[in-house]
Amino acid sequence: MAPDRLSIGYFFPAGQTNHVWSDEAARRTPRLNKENLLELARTAEQVGFDSLFIADNWSGHQRAAEVAGHQSPAYHAPLLAMGIFAVTERIGVVSTFHTTHHKPAHVARMGATLDSFSSGRWGWNVVTGFSDAEAALFGAEFVEHDERYAMAAEFVDVVERLWTEHEPIDHDGRYYRAKGRIKAPRPASDPRPHLVSAGASTAGTAFAANYCDELVTLAKDDDALRGVGERLAGLTAANGRDVSVTPFAIALVRENEGEAEEEYARLLESLNHDAAWEIAGDILGSIESARTMFDKLGEDKAVRALGSGEAMLQLVGTPQQVAERLVRLTGQDVRNILINFPLWSPAELQGFRKVLDLLDDAGVRSHPQPGDRPW
Repeated sequence: MAPDRLSIGYFFPAGQTNHVWSDEAARRTPRLNKENLLELARTAEQVGFDSLFIADNWSGHQRAAEVAGHQSPAYHAPLLAMGIFAVTERIGVVSTFHTTHHKPAHVARMGATLDSFSSGRWGWNVVTGFSDAEAALFGAEFVEHDERYAMAAEFVDVVERLWTEHEPIDHDGRYYRAKGRIKAPRPASDPRPHLVSAGASTAGTAFAANYCDELVTLAKDDDALRGVGERLAGLTAANGRDVSVTPFAIALVRENEGEAEEEYARLLESLNHDAAWEIAGDILGSIESARTMFDKLGEDKAVRALGSGEAMLQLVGTPQQVAERLVRLTGQDVRNILINFPLWSPAELQGFRKVLDLLDDAGVRSHPQPGDRPW
């Protein structure tokens, strides 16, 4: 990908709804099954998205959220990625692998298979895990936040050695031991597959600065986005690496002025209180922690803060309005953006094609062609 070209990623549905926990959205989106998911991937490639991003976790997001249709099924990201690679030709696919719940050889072998099978179209979303429920699922003790990132740093070091060193390695580290080599195939990407992280804490940002190509972040406005970029730039100035900030965004695009805003307002009328609290509780450790954090807002405002997607950039409007917002972002040195559609469907993606065409006309990107690298 050219360094001055805006890369557009699609946040692939990892549940019936993502970021906007609206019962209406759950009713109006397609069912999460083989046919619909593969059609969605094919449409994203045809429309002109550069990549797909598949989030994942092992546990949590259950009970009320599942009953209401928000969080199930959620297919295991690397297995879903392989299915998508089989029906696409160009688009990149970033899939989540947890470091805390695997051994480095697991990810090295599976990642090499995904990248080789796709001719270099695979990316790794490096996740440490944040839930004690996930740790319990694996029969393990919960690991404190900063130590998880120290483990992840060693984990990635071992994985990259297994990818690039053809002689057997002999690693005896603080957290991991690995002796030997993985069998072919090795990754097709040179020097290694694309690495992404979504941890914006102090430890998470430092990890991204040292090991990743992108830091995916929540930022509801330009000031918040600028703050993340400045923290990251301070770290990469010291190590000489090039790591881009990739903001999440919600997209709802309609042809006529005001229509998208009205649609978004309707979705927020049916926010599911129980699901919003439960999902926030999974993220923050418990529902009690979520209620403590948002107690000052009051119940209704807290649910809106938790379940409306207001913590991320809003791309709500006509194709022209949304394209203009994205052009302004490129003026802030944003090179990648990750877009979520609350009412996801092939039709929503096709409607976004007008935005992409306007970005092409503005000279900030060009429609990807066969043979283009996804990042």
